[in-house]
Amino acid sequence: MSEVVLIIMGLLTLAMLAAGICQRWFVPYTVFLVIIGITLGFFAREIDTFSFLLEFQLSPEIVLFIFLPALIFESGINLNARQLMKDIAPVLMLAVVALMISSALIGAGLWLILDINAGLALLFGALISATDPIAVISTFKELGVPERLTVLIEGESLLNDATAIVLFNIILGLILADSVDWSYTGLVALEFLKVFLGGLITGVFLGILTGELMHRLFKGINAFMIMSLVIAYSSFIIAEHMLHVSGVMAVVAASITLAYSWVTRFPQTEIKFIHESWEVIILVCNSLLFLLVGLSIDISLLVTQIDMIMIAVLLVLLARAITVYTLVPASIKLFTLPGISLPERHIMWWGGLKGGLAIAIVLAIPMDMPGRDLILNLTLGTVLFSLLINATTIRPLISRLGIDKMS
Repeated sequence: MSEVVLIIMGLLTLAMLAAGICQRWFVPYTVFLVIIGITLGFFAREIDTFSFLLEFQLSPEIVLFIFLPALIFESGINLNARQLMKDIAPVLMLAVVALMISSALIGAGLWLILDINAGLALLFGALISATDPIAVISTFKELGVPERLTVLIEGESLLNDATAIVLFNIILGLILADSVDWSYTGLVALEFLKVFLGGLITGVFLGILTGELMHRLFKGINAFMIMSLVIAYSSFIIAEHMLHVSGVMAVVAASITLAYSWVTRFPQTEIKFIHESWEVIILVCNSLLFLLVGLSIDISLLVTQIDMIMIAVLLVLLARAITVYTLVPASIKLFTLPGISLPERHIMWWGGLKGGLAIAIVLAIPMDMPGRDLILNLTLGTVLFSLLINATTIRPLISRLGIDKMS
């Protein structure tokens, strides 16, 4: 156990050294961590002395129970809830409708072009369509990008994580049951609504309950901070494992509900302390998560399937483009909302990064399922492309389009 703790401390020290380098070179922090992780993984696979690092591999349990609740909760309490509600139509359009369309387009493309089993292709489409814009959002904050664009991208990410997990689990269940029957479409839709809305209702209830407890019973900064940790993790576990609804959606709803109640009921000094404390927690989570993402990637394996990976990447980019450039303006027109400019849509398209969640989801595929290794490598390759290409070029693209100069 002592060795495990020592290695984690070593990884965090390495991450802090990387943070200092990133500040000087203007390199996205998470991207640099992935590169370091890949390098460590290479040494671990080639040199026995470093092989102990391979014991620290990402697993669905680590991501879903340790990293994901914290990452989602922190995003939720920092999100501008009022702005989110103003743009809830395009956000939901992207997070739910667009993700389903994107999943179908990617799945159909893999099936037609690479002749991959239709069920597996659709499974890949579902898990890779969720966005993880951590590197993009940090760049937005540095460059002063309009808050509305930040809310649109971050709000979409929060909600489509839940959509992707629910859709993935439904498709995987049908594949494992070997009973994919399109006559069940109505039942599948009802199951999706039950899980998605059930998580939403659970999160709102727990958020209100926690807010009342914090307001009436608990006093002091430390108590408030501890209760925010309690609700972040307990809402996920209660929803996911006790009520069998979406844990991600529960955390999203609980965090936004709780943050909304803070505005008028808690002193600004205490709210500031909670936000600053969560920034440290998230720094630790992101540092370990993206180092582990890098460790999970074996470049030598990906090179052998580079042609298939590039086809998958192109399909992902194409599906993202189709949904962003059609559904966003359609929702704006339908609900008579303020327009979203074409340059902003370019950023929404290119900023739809893939990250640790996709890797966590793909690792949940049973080891003995035929085609698992192919889907795993396609996922790792697509995530790597997203982090090394999309994330590193978003800053010059923002400047080129003049979005950092918009009010």
